[in-house]
Amino acid sequence: MKKSRIFLLIAILFMLIVFYVVYDMSTKTEFRKFGDETEENKSVKDSVEQENPMEIEIRR
Repeated sequence: MKKSRIFLLIAILFMLIVFYVVYDMSTKTEFRKFGDETEENKSVKDSVEQENPMEIEIRR
């Protein structure tokens, strides 16, 4: 009986830690709306929309 209580305690503690990590990650994540015009998106869009596909510049 004592082993099952220890296992239950460890399982609950593990779940609380997992929920905390998931909550923390979700609060720090920003979701972009489709079509956001950030500077990085503009540069990628401009380089892809060139007339000659052989002139695409890869920016890092």
